Amino acid sequence: MKKVTALLRRLTDGSGNARWKATHRHRKGRLYRVVGPAILEADRSAVVIYDDADGTVWVRSADEFNDGRFTPL
Repeated sequence: MKKVTALLRRLTDGSGNARWKATHRHRKGRLYRVVGPAILEADRSAVVIYDDADGTVWVRSADEFNDGRFTPL
């Protein structure tokens, strides 16, 4: 539960207001913010959790995320 609380604290300013700031640009131009790395339970593979300004949360394998399709800002 402490990890969930820490993650929520990172994603908000403490009052529940989102403080979204892009960290990466996709090759098609959209902006995303990396929430953090994670491990996929099914096969223990590395994934990256990220979201967009609309609040949609995405998960992609770390290999795909780091293959050049995303550029750090």
